[in-house]
Amino acid sequence: MSISYTTTTVETFSVVHARYLASKVATDLKRFQRFYNSPTDTWIDQFEGELIELLKHDVVDNVIYGFQRNTQWTEATVRYTALPGGVLSADDDPGKIRPGLDVANASFTSFLTYNSKWMGLSSVAQAEIKVACPFQRATYAAPTLEIGYWADDLNYFTAGRGLGRSTVRR
Repeated sequence: MSISYTTTTVETFSVVHARYLASKVATDLKRFQRFYNSPTDTWIDQFEGELIELLKHDVVDNVIYGFQRNTQWTEATVRYTALPGGVLSADDDPGKIRPGLDVANASFTSFLTYNSKWMGLSSVAQAEIKVACPFQRATYAAPTLEIGYWADDLNYFTAGRGLGRSTVRR
């Protein structure tokens, strides 16, 4: 006679999990730095700190990091989209940033979109989250792609939540 056991664990998403996900994004940004000499270490730290804060409060829909030329994203750009709890996916290793893409006359920047939970927060709660971030974002229209389309390539997961990464492809 054999006996089998099943166990169930419940893990609450915490700041530790937010740091884990943000560290994977920071690793991708370090690859951009290595291949394209931007962003600086200071900006990588600030982008990581902002993402930790926003993930902790579950208020980010997506965030884009990359090079813009003439207000459009170049191929040297990545987008991270928050994936809700309950989505089952592998936790990929960061990386696979493509070297040698054209970033001439382009500058590194970022664009963030908040989710519906953010819209449901009071202005006081929104202000408290913004103050906890290492920098303040300006509001402007979402940039478009210079060429190509977004293609999903990696997923970063922990404690039932994650970030799906997309890169620009031709």
